[in-house]
Amino acid sequence: MLDTQKNRFGETIVTNLPDDIITKKHGGHSLRTNRVIVDRKKIGLDSNQDAQKEKQPNTYSGHTYKNSDKEKYHLDGHKMMYHMDRIVEWQQGKRIAPIHIDMGLTKFCNTGCIYCIGVTQGMVKGTMIKPEALLRFIDDCGRLKVRSLAFIGDGEPTLNPAMYDAVVRGGEVGVDIGISTNGLLIDLDRAHDLLSNATFLRFNLSSAEPENFLKVHQSKAEGFNHLVQIMKSLVQIKKENSYKCTLGIQMVLIPENFDQVVKLAKLGAEIGVDYLQVKQCSDTEYKEIGINYEDYEKVQNALKEAEKYSTDDYLVKIKWNKINLNNETEIYKDGFRKYDVCFGTPFLGQISGNGKVYPCGPYFGKDRFLMGDIHKESYYDIVMSDRYWDVHQDIKENVDVHHDCTVGCRQDYINKFLYDMHQTPEHVNFI
Repeated sequence: MLDTQKNRFGETIVTNLPDDIITKKHGGHSLRTNRVIVDRKKIGLDSNQDAQKEKQPNTYSGHTYKNSDKEKYHLDGHKMMYHMDRIVEWQQGKRIAPIHIDMGLTKFCNTGCIYCIGVTQGMVKGTMIKPEALLRFIDDCGRLKVRSLAFIGDGEPTLNPAMYDAVVRGGEVGVDIGISTNGLLIDLDRAHDLLSNATFLRFNLSSAEPENFLKVHQSKAEGFNHLVQIMKSLVQIKKENSYKCTLGIQMVLIPENFDQVVKLAKLGAEIGVDYLQVKQCSDTEYKEIGINYEDYEKVQNALKEAEKYSTDDYLVKIKWNKINLNNETEIYKDGFRKYDVCFGTPFLGQISGNGKVYPCGPYFGKDRFLMGDIHKESYYDIVMSDRYWDVHQDIKENVDVHHDCTVGCRQDYINKFLYDMHQTPEHVNFI
């Protein structure tokens, strides 16, 4: 029922009133409808409820719904709340070491993935971090209390012969290590070193068939079957020895592999890996890869179908927050970030495959942001240097995150978290 009145400003106000307008009084008061007031004294006392009756609130008869507990890896977000000690030190103005570092071990690769952002960062065949510098760096990370490293950078890590020894050294000094690789050159003779020391081993595979593998990864079609066999072997070795290393697949979503999404979800289940992660393709600030994020709307149904392959032992995770970055998400709206300053670089460090230290991958090769070189000085001294912290300050003061940075950048989630912390609201004790 509509009720039309004039307010004190002479404006017409239309109110939609319920048809069962209030007539019944309750202790001198009335609610907006004539509905019966529940006798709360009787709630939860009847343990022999009729199972056929519709469940009512607060009858304390068990759950009607539970959220899935399959998301144990938290792949589409951040984990900063587990490192509040480091955040407090940063807020106090102390010179902190990163919680985590992404680093390349080389600057060249044995495949040519058509979505590779590393190509834009200057690939140089034969360039890599020297073994002695790499192992010294691992020791420095232990000394600095860096908590994790990911060999996930501008080149293929398995092309560096010191990779396996670095993983073992990480286990010795208490630094968690993850590896992201195309997997084609993994030495199965070192499988036990990898699986007993690494936290995760993730395969960069964005195709589910040999023909598409040739197109997207620009690698020989027969390499696809070889890679599948390597993954199956590692899954078997892991199970036989009860290793805790997580084995996963990462798919970078581009129009050339839209038809592979569901097929890859099925393949991952057949191989026996722990998860398949499907992520957006991160383009450069200069749009060199040519990604139109509106295209992702065309593959929504396939992504949702792929998610259905998740089980208690296998997770298919779609990184919706970044795939839908043209829409309203946790960190983006209409392609613009929900933060204005990049605070994240001191917490998530990055090192190029030539050993040079930068605050962020897109800054590789830009001398303005070069912090040091682990071939020339210890990482400990770099982190404690004025130069290192001057670069972080330069980013905070002068980088326009809405214009200067890559879309879907590595720092997004932690930047949103830190920005919200920095923008402290009033009345914080009223939680």
